[in-house]
Amino acid sequence: MPESREISPSDLRAVPEVGALLARHGWGSLTGDGLTAFAGRNENWAGRTSAGAAVFVKRIDGVGAGERFRRASSFARLAGAGLRIPSPACIAADEASKVMVFDFLEGALNGSDLARDGLFTEAMARGAGRILGLLHTTPLPAGTGVLDESVPTWPRLSGAALTTEEFAACSGAQLELHGIVQGDSALVEAVAALAEASRTAPGAPVHCDLRLDQFLVHEGELYLTDWEELRLADPARDVGAFVGEWLHRSIRGINEDGTVTAQTVVSRGIEELERRRPFLRAFWSGYRATVDTDEDLASRAAGYAGWQLLDRVLAGSRERVRLHALDRAAIGIAGRVLRAPDAFREVLGLATQEAPREAPREGPREGPREGPQEQPREGRACP
Repeated sequence: MPESREISPSDLRAVPEVGALLARHGWGSLTGDGLTAFAGRNENWAGRTSAGAAVFVKRIDGVGAGERFRRASSFARLAGAGLRIPSPACIAADEASKVMVFDFLEGALNGSDLARDGLFTEAMARGAGRILGLLHTTPLPAGTGVLDESVPTWPRLSGAALTTEEFAACSGAQLELHGIVQGDSALVEAVAALAEASRTAPGAPVHCDLRLDQFLVHEGELYLTDWEELRLADPARDVGAFVGEWLHRSIRGINEDGTVTAQTVVSRGIEELERRRPFLRAFWSGYRATVDTDEDLASRAAGYAGWQLLDRVLAGSRERVRLHALDRAAIGIAGRVLRAPDAFREVLGLATQEAPREAPREGPREGPREGPQEQPREGRACP
């Protein structure tokens, strides 16, 4: 499903596998003035087919395409194990071409754009917490191989040297970021400690690529999308990623009306984070309404919030020659959170004494809605 704003779609004549898959299921062809696409790592197309079906089609390509296709498919297969996550339904898939077809939620808005415009509500944040709670408590069928158990691939922000390929792919700003992180031995040790704590934590189905733009709001319902990194992993990854998104927005919300100093970043950053804490508390409340948490999970989640902040700086520096002053400030704050996550649990809304269990139906509904063909919207096995 959409990852960000609309862009012009590529010519489908160059990808005959898409038309073949649609035709095989009797949906006609995907052409016409209404055809669009969304920015993201995969080529994609969205619109109504000549038979009237509203579909979102993506072809998974690039590095690790085969593994990403299998992980995305495994999410749909979990429906047979009782998974009830509101997510656009996968209605067709072809492993040979790595093309997947989903119900298209026409007019849906992603969480990142809603947050930018001040329209992401506390009810949405609470709903996001509940969705993650449902995911993390999904029972897995007996046997092995249901979910990928490999360690998620992080951006190379450890003390290890970049490979030649990684170095060549980095912008000047990204190389500057790597240099700052790799030169901070305490930060490198903190990242290694977080990785070890995650390795020994109880595993659960985890999204592992969570960002605000992976949440969609359609007709008052909240959905979670993009399952290419789904794994059996530490649930603190997802919790910290959501919190880290708001931490990143707090840093980016600082008004640069003069020289950015450590003092101004801390004072203004605290003000910005205080404005967003209700969202963090609502999210944590929704999560804890479905999951029994402990201080260890909250502490790891705080660490992952710092990690998410680093990841957002890395992603935002892709086209830059040098880091901005706020980027360097964000790196410093991320390091402080990673080195002492327990000290930041409360300020990040992750205090375990907060947020008692709540009534399950407040905020955006978590149950499935019906699509154009009266089919449930939650993920299900692709035919």
